[in-house]
Amino acid sequence: MTLEEARKVLGLDPDVDPAEHLGEFDQARERIAELVRDAPNETIALRYQDGLLEFDKALAAVREEIERRRSEKVAGLVALVPSSVSGKHVVNKRADFHQNEPKTEEKPAESKAPDGDPPTTRSPGSRKFEKIIGQVEPATSVAVPEAPAEEAVEEDFEEASSGPKWRFAVYAAVFLLIGGIGGGWLYTSMEAEKKRRNLERIVFLEGLGARLVESRRWIEAEEAYREIEERDPGSKVADMGRRSIEYGMEQEQKQFVGYWSGEALAAYEAGRVEDAAAAAEKVLAKYPDEKETAELLVKIEVARVTKMREEWRQKIEAAVESKTWKEADEGLAGLEAALPGDSLVNELAGVISAAKEQQRKDHARARELADAARLRDRGVFDRQALEWMREAVSLAPEDTEVKALYEKLASYSRTLRVPEDAATLAEAISQARDRDRIVLGEGEFEGGAVINTAVQLEGAGEGKTVLVMKANQGPVLTFGPGAKGATVTGLTLRHEGFDAGTSRYPVALARATEVEFSDCIFLEGSGHGLAAVEGAHAVAQRCVFKTNGWDGAAASGSGSKLTIRDSEAIENFGHGFEIWDGATAVITNSKATRNSRNGVLVDSAGEGIEISGSEFAGNREYGIVLGAGASGKVLDNGAWANLLGGLLVRFAAISVVVEDNRIEKNSGPGLLLEQGLRPDLYTGNRSRSNRGKDVMSQIQFDETP
Repeated sequence: MTLEEARKVLGLDPDVDPAEHLGEFDQARERIAELVRDAPNETIALRYQDGLLEFDKALAAVREEIERRRSEKVAGLVALVPSSVSGKHVVNKRADFHQNEPKTEEKPAESKAPDGDPPTTRSPGSRKFEKIIGQVEPATSVAVPEAPAEEAVEEDFEEASSGPKWRFAVYAAVFLLIGGIGGGWLYTSMEAEKKRRNLERIVFLEGLGARLVESRRWIEAEEAYREIEERDPGSKVADMGRRSIEYGMEQEQKQFVGYWSGEALAAYEAGRVEDAAAAAEKVLAKYPDEKETAELLVKIEVARVTKMREEWRQKIEAAVESKTWKEADEGLAGLEAALPGDSLVNELAGVISAAKEQQRKDHARARELADAARLRDRGVFDRQALEWMREAVSLAPEDTEVKALYEKLASYSRTLRVPEDAATLAEAISQARDRDRIVLGEGEFEGGAVINTAVQLEGAGEGKTVLVMKANQGPVLTFGPGAKGATVTGLTLRHEGFDAGTSRYPVALARATEVEFSDCIFLEGSGHGLAAVEGAHAVAQRCVFKTNGWDGAAASGSGSKLTIRDSEAIENFGHGFEIWDGATAVITNSKATRNSRNGVLVDSAGEGIEISGSEFAGNREYGIVLGAGASGKVLDNGAWANLLGGLLVRFAAISVVVEDNRIEKNSGPGLLLEQGLRPDLYTGNRSRSNRGKDVMSQIQFDETP
């Protein structure tokens, strides 16, 4: 930057001496630096930073001009030193003296030097002069000027020979003066340049530190402020910078921890345990001292193990259900590898072993039924023999001999095959008479049939033959009073779509009749999976009720009854099983799991209610709720891992015997007794390891759970 440009930047008139205002410039520069440090945002800080750099360049140019003027003054002082003490002048005098020394052809007398040097020719006093010259003469060769007059030489000689000490002192003073002024100027100039560069570096580091803090590069920012401290000990800029780093790191931690711990908690509450664990581990990897996140991770790990256990349980139980023992054994080995030493390994090992033993017993029972049916075979239709063989086939579907005998006995009835003998199910039903057999092949068929004859309706097996009906058009199958004695085997009944209305159709409806379902699946009904009304008796054995909009199976109305054996209600949006309004039920060796409400709800004054040997687990409310009951028994059941509690008994069910039930590991209380019920009458039940109290009595309810 030129001096003129610098004066414009600093606002100096051309005739003003800048040296008089250096203190003001330093103060102005500090004020600009404060603007850089205190800028509200990065954009304004950079703008002030550019102005500060421009100001420093102008100030540096002015300082250079001041130093230049100072050096010129030093040169002027040197020029004022008298010529009589000039080193060059002395040398010239010496040269003049030798130049004008008188010549003679006479050979002077030789004399021997005292120290043995060769003889020399000297004029009087020459040794004394040479001694003086040797003290002050630089060893340089010089041009010889014209010889001055002899008188001048003599005068100079006398001058030189008369005061050597005074002359030497003058020379020394001159040299010291020149060296002191020059050295001082050089030192001052170097110090000023050093200070200027140091100042520029500090200004640069201020801006750099601010940008690094803004971009959260804490280590590099710390290095920048550390260097400022080294260059300017006690610097307020360095102190403020370190505080900004501490504040920024604190805010970053709060933001980071707040975001990822929030993600972990949300995922945990939504049941996404893997996502929850990953989010929590992000926090602890960066901030291992976060206590709340560490505690949350412990909960997540518990939930993850619980979820893993449930997934293995479902996989192994599905293999057991389908009797694929290789898959069951491999699943058990996988569970043991994933959760070594977990109690579930032994539990499921027992389930597999028991299932294999049950299959052996079932096969033996199937052979017994087949032998009994064979003895009754007279070549004509025999309802009892056919029922025995139907059960035998269900118990041992892999036994070809049992199946062949069933086909023989069934052939005594007329058989209508769909689509071979009739194009549709409705057409086959219209042609059928009591005891006729309607067989549907594999595939999907249109439902909606209303059956009023005691037919035998058969499919090809689990998941192979599917009857479908639109949810808003009616039940897939409806059995009327004339269908008493009808049977349904090996079908999947499913609603298509969903009807959210208050009056929803069940998948299968039994009205004032008796119908038996075996090895069937009731799936995705808009209302109940199976409903028995108007005094109907519906029997379901080895059936599955899954993901229905209301209950898995339900009975309502005086005289209506459900008989459920060896069946399962899974993930229905209401209860697994429900009995109300005077109906009754017998539920044995069955399961109700993961339903949105209770496993089973009995809210009926019906007689003969029986729930035994069944499991009610993982439901969103209670495992078993006895809201009412004129008589009956609830024996040897398991209620575990339900959300609100295990087994709840209302005062209206006081006549129902409740004994030998296992109530464990529920998220709420185990056994809950309404006010008026005596706890000592229920001590035969085992309630333990529940998160709430194992037994709560004298409870007041405002409404039916």
